[in-house]
Amino acid sequence: MSGRRKTRGFTLIELLAAMAILAVVSVMAVQALSGVFFQRSVLTRVDDSAAELTRALSLLRQDLEAIVLASNDDARAQGLRESRGAIGWARGGLAAIPGSDDTGAFGAVEWALDDAVLTRRINRAGTDAPDDAQPVPILTEVTAFEVTALGTAEASVPVIAQGYEARLETRRWGTQRVVVAP
Repeated sequence: MSGRRKTRGFTLIELLAAMAILAVVSVMAVQALSGVFFQRSVLTRVDDSAAELTRALSLLRQDLEAIVLASNDDARAQGLRESRGAIGWARGGLAAIPGSDDTGAFGAVEWALDDAVLTRRINRAGTDAPDDAQPVPILTEVTAFEVTALGTAEASVPVIAQGYEARLETRRWGTQRVVVAP
């Protein structure tokens, strides 16, 4: 009897079977991983779109909460004015522009819908800053936009609005409302 043991390795068939199993598991893992990456890109797009909507509604709410009536004539129109397809109003609480003589407190804000893009434009009182008067795109895919004064019946005496309602319709998110009682 010899002290040598016979070592046995894997047969060719066993190696091929192991490689086939490894290949199937690898393909399944790659498909699952690509599905995860696709879902991540979809969720990122939806998140960006929802953030754009949230930002637009927040800006609109801030502008409506800061509405001011400049004169008794404004009370008749409840502070809202329409011109050139835009809705605007006097707004208080604007921050001053650094490096200018502007005190910042008052100005006018104007919201407009142009080719399915909702824009916002600010004109600060007492400034001629060119960048200040440029409309800034706020929200895309908007199909309708309106702002109305609430709680104002037809009366001979001007009554200040009890609140304002902004309604916008988007292709993606449907109808959205912002109701503010300043």
